[in-house]
Amino acid sequence: MHLARRSSLIYIVFTLVWTVVIFYLSTMPGPQLPRIDWLMTPDKFGHVAVYGILAMGIFFSIKSYYTSSKTVYRWSFLLASGYGVAMELIQFSFFPDRYFELWDIVANIIGAFIALWLLKIIYH
Repeated sequence: MHLARRSSLIYIVFTLVWTVVIFYLSTMPGPQLPRIDWLMTPDKFGHVAVYGILAMGIFFSIKSYYTSSKTVYRWSFLLASGYGVAMELIQFSFFPDRYFELWDIVANIIGAFIALWLLKIIYH
């Protein structure tokens, strides 16, 4: 196995574990934070951080499989953002103690974007 792909296995395992952690945190019952009608509540900073870490994990997991860095950034962004949207829909559809919140999706997407933007600055 190619050395770069072997080292990406660590990132793949980390990323899969992280997606399970996100799923658990997103679906566990518990008290909801009070709704505040402005965008950047403490909860939203958590979403930004969690999905930023997810996007970076995806980036490092797949970068050795693609020759184009643009493709790696795009897939990382789409997969992290898509997972964020999916988690909100899953909360709404299957967990009565949880609710769908559009601003959570926005925070998830912002987190993925910021993390990948920072990686691009660091790597280029």
